[in-house]
Amino acid sequence: MDILEEYRGESDRTICIVGTIILSTKICMIDGNFSLYERDEILKTFPTNDPKKKEALLDIIDKASKDKNDIKYHAERIKKFIDPKHVNFLDFIIATLIKFAKADHHFDVKEQKLINQVVDIFDDHKHLNFFQTIKKKLSFK
Repeated sequence: MDILEEYRGESDRTICIVGTIILSTKICMIDGNFSLYERDEILKTFPTNDPKKKEALLDIIDKASKDKNDIKYHAERIKKFIDPKHVNFLDFIIATLIKFAKADHHFDVKEQKLINQVVDIFDDHKHLNFFQTIKKKLSFK
């Protein structure tokens, strides 16, 4: 089952957070190694003191790390779930992906390519100067 399907009835905010966790996990895995450091960085980005919520976060990370679908697939799914009037959520996802791509102090060409694909998918959902700025600043083509 698609990871986001489990959250179909939830708010756009929840879908955004789940989607960001999925895409963040995928970007962290691009080098073939998903470290505990990277997992902990995801948990720090979405802090909670609630043990049930932390368990849910870890479950999403675990499912995303085992999921065979690529980042483009998940970006398309997120775009379908998030209402166009909540476009700032898409900005948040891109910003978070950039944060995780740089977390290991090395912004790999593969990471850049994946983020560019997500930007392209989200960009056709709306017209944002934010995406154009990101592409220009990070030399995305």
